Amino acid sequence: METLAASLPPATSATFHQPAQPAIVAFVQWRPPRPGFYKLNFDGSVHHDGSGRASIGGVIRDCYGSTMLAFGETTPHAGVGEVEARALIRGLDLALQNGCNRLVVEGDDLTLVRLLRGESEHTRIPWEMYNHIIELLSWFQDVEVQHVYREGNQAADALCHEAYRCSNVWTDILPEEVWLKLEDDRHGVVHPRFRRPGMKG
Repeated sequence: METLAASLPPATSATFHQPAQPAIVAFVQWRPPRPGFYKLNFDGSVHHDGSGRASIGGVIRDCYGSTMLAFGETTPHAGVGEVEARALIRGLDLALQNGCNRLVVEGDDLTLVRLLRGESEHTRIPWEMYNHIIELLSWFQDVEVQHVYREGNQAADALCHEAYRCSNVWTDILPEEVWLKLEDDRHGVVHPRFRRPGMKG
């Protein structure tokens, strides 16, 4: 009589693979500017769902992480590079209007940052817009442009999303979701940056 065990395939005939998990490649933290400087974080948002929605957002903070002003505004639909540049221009204008003569400019658009730092000639914006940004930067007593991963730019991103509900410039009471992101930054919250399977870098 054939036993049940004998009729089953060997236990080693089936192979199970554990799904690949995202790997942490960095820990990202917003850092305040050094004393005497302000920091402008800026971001742009573009929807490609046929809605024609786009927005800009940014926040200016001092060396203690206190917010001087924040903005979130809708803008005509365009490529993400151009929308990011509009956010930067708006932030620079507001910084100049409010006497922030020594400024650190920080965004997560690496292409734009490398262009403005003279590290690359690759651009996603019209040269007229580039020249306008360079002119604005020249008006500051001291200015630095640097890149931050999007995990360290969450306050500006939240302002882009807030713009779809209410375009505004805030100098006192901020929307709750934005305020929470700013408080995380002020208290030095660290965010993991993940690399998904198949991603390079």
